[in-house]
Amino acid sequence: MAERTNLVAAQYDSFADIYSLWTDTAASAAANLSFYVEAYTATDGPIVELGVGDGRIAIEAALRGCEVIGVDISEGMLAQCRQRSRAAGVSDKITLLQADFRNFQLEHPAALIALPYHSFGHLQTPRAKRQAVEQIFTQLRPGGRFLFDDFLMTQPLVQRMRQVQLRAAYRSESGTDVLLWVTSYVHEPSRSITVVTWQDEFNHDDLLEWRRYRRLNLSWLEPAVAKQLLKEAGFKIDAFLGNFNGTAFSTDTAVEQVWDVHKPA
Repeated sequence: MAERTNLVAAQYDSFADIYSLWTDTAASAAANLSFYVEAYTATDGPIVELGVGDGRIAIEAALRGCEVIGVDISEGMLAQCRQRSRAAGVSDKITLLQADFRNFQLEHPAALIALPYHSFGHLQTPRAKRQAVEQIFTQLRPGGRFLFDDFLMTQPLVQRMRQVQLRAAYRSESGTDVLLWVTSYVHEPSRSITVVTWQDEFNHDDLLEWRRYRRLNLSWLEPAVAKQLLKEAGFKIDAFLGNFNGTAFSTDTAVEQVWDVHKPA
């Protein structure tokens, strides 16, 4: 477990300085923001966000009066969250905890635990996912809610992820042009994804000055497997959605799998 934890932390530590750019250019990140913020603001009691990252969602909720406990394995990402929450004037409303999804411990049981932005995918094996779901169950109060989303891997999405895409074009602090690229190796039999992204920075003569690669290892659950995992942990399913607009899941129209479940009272 420790080796896998260290790998995930190292990958996200390397991503920390471009993470805001990464999320700003992701359609799914824009779609999920209001969904999770609305869930947080409707919650009376401790709110926990697993995979809090740079605080993109938690800070927006804090600006609306919520107090959020943010959990992340990456110290680099937590440092970004601290900096951003101070800049937004809400550092007193966000408590940060460096921990693994599989063994985090709360002082008080949560009313809501959220795991946004496909972050469940950082756990690579069925055993690790089961450990996380079981741990989340123990950290919720009776009646507490668990809310998360995961990839819905359709063939069009798989083909799109395998393409080389220009994610962003921007200027560096020194005024030179930078391009951010991404592609993914998707291995369908193991339901695993290796996301490879790289930055190209050009000098003032438009010649390539340097290139930096980053990599993320992810995975996904098929909806039937996710449902079984939740039920085996003891959760009751309240809603299974196909997007962040509240539409019930349908294989014909769904673009995400979004689960809204609770721990029985």
